[in-house]
Amino acid sequence: MNTASKFAGELIGTFIMCFCGIGAVATATLFGALTGPGQVGLVWGLAIAIAIVVTRNLSDAHFNPAVSLAMCVGGRMKWSDLPIYLIGQCCGAFLAAGGLWLLFADSVLKNLKNAGLSMSSNAIGSAASIWCEIYPNTSAGACTYLTGAFAEGIGVFVLVLVIFSVTAKENVGRTSRNLAPLFIGLTITILINVIGPLTDAGLNPARDMMPRIWACMVGWGTTAFGSNAFETCVVYIIGPLVGGVLAALLYNFVLRPMHKRNADADMALEDSNAKFLAAEDEAL
Repeated sequence: MNTASKFAGELIGTFIMCFCGIGAVATATLFGALTGPGQVGLVWGLAIAIAIVVTRNLSDAHFNPAVSLAMCVGGRMKWSDLPIYLIGQCCGAFLAAGGLWLLFADSVLKNLKNAGLSMSSNAIGSAASIWCEIYPNTSAGACTYLTGAFAEGIGVFVLVLVIFSVTAKENVGRTSRNLAPLFIGLTITILINVIGPLTDAGLNPARDMMPRIWACMVGWGTTAFGSNAFETCVVYIIGPLVGGVLAALLYNFVLRPMHKRNADADMALEDSNAKFLAAEDEAL
């Protein structure tokens, strides 16, 4: 894979993921076409699986700075490749946010007008939340920024652990390469259902920040970054990055050696059985 291929893969894959996933949020918010984290989460999961299939021969199909950082920490990607992956991911997410604005801008303005609001007075919890994730995501929930950061962090922790596990050669119980995208996508679907009511389940700094920047540019201004920009960054950037790094360390130093030992033991048992059967055949 050359630099252009890696950039193209991350840009296209992130665009597909964000355009479809955030688009599902838009149709749910504006038109009630989808209800609850279950339906929206399923769209996200399928979008990610499709994006992986489309682009994994171009790049390693990360679409997420937290995953790319984890891959570097885990020794699965060169640190020198990290900048091009991050740039591709951010560009893809930004272009998706722009494409969705072109589609839904008129509907957003009508939605705000019907509610007696304008973009400058719009609470981030209504139409603005299409581009700007919030915590807590429901009025029934209570979520401080530290709880939000933990939710995003543990979500990415689980995601990276699954990615490492389903793509590791030493894990003899892993699924086939053709099914791996589906398992990764379904992991996202599950995580959205679990932590979505708390933080919208961003699980991805590029997916979160690029649409916020777009929202800021088109009229929501500083509202796009919530009531406290520092806390928003802790929840949606620091939390996922830390979660990804911890998962990579856990896999490399704990799970990977276990997989190798078990794989070696299975191989030794198979060799022993083969020798035993060969000896029986000779005796006969």
